[in-house]
Amino acid sequence: MTESHPLLAELADIIETDTAPAMGIAPGWWLLLLLALLAAAVVVWLATKRRQQLLRQGGLLAAQTEMQQLVASETVDAAAINQLLKRLIRHYAPNSPLLSCNISDWQQFLQAQDSTVTWPDLNALLYQPKPDAADAKHFADCAQNWLAQQSLPQLQQLAQQHLAQHHLAQQKPGGADV
Repeated sequence: MTESHPLLAELADIIETDTAPAMGIAPGWWLLLLLALLAAAVVVWLATKRRQQLLRQGGLLAAQTEMQQLVASETVDAAAINQLLKRLIRHYAPNSPLLSCNISDWQQFLQAQDSTVTWPDLNALLYQPKPDAADAKHFADCAQNWLAQQSLPQLQQLAQQHLAQHHLAQQKPGGADV
């Protein structure tokens, strides 16, 4: 008989653990995951751009809808139409000098937009206790036509041009700002 060593009974079998790949998953899956994340980022970016575009266009669309409601009423409120036009300018150019200009400058701005139509005298229309109904209707028609002709790029460019002209007019002949 063979003699067995006394410590031999205490030995345990050696169990090897499963070896895992160094990266956890195959490189092809990493590439697929990277492409999926990239696609998700592009979708989020495009959705954000679209939302910003809709917000910018929302001002013009809301103004056109409100203008239709104002014109559809029996008595045309020239002050409400004037406020609507200024709110539209403020939406696209919050720092525009048009928002604080006097009524004659505002009249000149509106007249310069469409020289084929003569806008009614806004001073008489807005500040008289009983303005002429025909003038108010003509003002509403002019404003509605002006709004219908506008587009988002035109409004942004229009507001920026007027802002640049205002800054040039405030410069001294030497070139320094006042």
